[in-house]
Amino acid sequence: MRHVKLGLLGNGIGRSSAGRLHEMLGRLYGVDVSYRLIDLADREGPVAIGDELTRCRDEGYSGVNVTHPYKQEAFARVRTMADFPGELSAVNTVVFEGDRMLGHNTDFSGFLRAFRHGFGSRLSPGRVLMLGAGGVGVAIAVALSRLGALELVIHDTVPSAGLALEERLSGLEMRVRRAGSDLAAEMRGADGLVNATPVGMYQYPGNPFPKAALGSQCWAFDAVYTPENTEFLHACRVRGIDTLSGFELFLFQGLDAFRLFTGIEPDADRARSSFLRRYPLDQRP
Repeated sequence: MRHVKLGLLGNGIGRSSAGRLHEMLGRLYGVDVSYRLIDLADREGPVAIGDELTRCRDEGYSGVNVTHPYKQEAFARVRTMADFPGELSAVNTVVFEGDRMLGHNTDFSGFLRAFRHGFGSRLSPGRVLMLGAGGVGVAIAVALSRLGALELVIHDTVPSAGLALEERLSGLEMRVRRAGSDLAAEMRGADGLVNATPVGMYQYPGNPFPKAALGSQCWAFDAVYTPENTEFLHACRVRGIDTLSGFELFLFQGLDAFRLFTGIEPDADRARSSFLRRYPLDQRP
């Protein structure tokens, strides 16, 4: 049986489910996958992600995922793949081919696929209000442009972050601007809502969107997936808004990474049902 050695580089990653997903995919497709969580917060002194990537390559890893806070630094240390979006400056997946380290961003490709799989061709993103201009927000923003969104309105509690993202995406056909001071009014004018902040995680409970302005939108996405039924998505669902959960992004970015690592294209529905059978989601709002 073919053996594939994989890992995840990041800080505070002890609860990550990435290893479960990749090892399960290996069992489904006849590949012996070993996946190691490499928590760089345990390192003494400063961490150089380039050195960590080189070490993994030299130790026989086929590839690694990269997460917070190293995605941008990793981008500067690898060669990006041919279809890498020019608007992005972060990688979360690195494949080792001989001496080469090839990077991709499967948050971008995963959201694009999750949106199409979840909503199909019947739904266009339209005008979108997104809270959060951090790493995952950038990837989602570029994916929305590829999906044909007409306008992206960005709100971030750090104004400079929203401004930086607005400037980065200025070359897209999709209009991009920062939100005005009346968030509720921006919500009522939106077709879709995106939460790209940590609000809603167990560590940061709550709903970042005012509930009173929910109801007129067509769709909503929450990047948080623990729990799957966040307070935000729960409020949307009871109001009849179509939703896409962060679990779908987790799943599709993982499927894309597995394909890059192994050359195998997993079936999304088979992967989802197998994973959820083994690891049921926490549905608490």
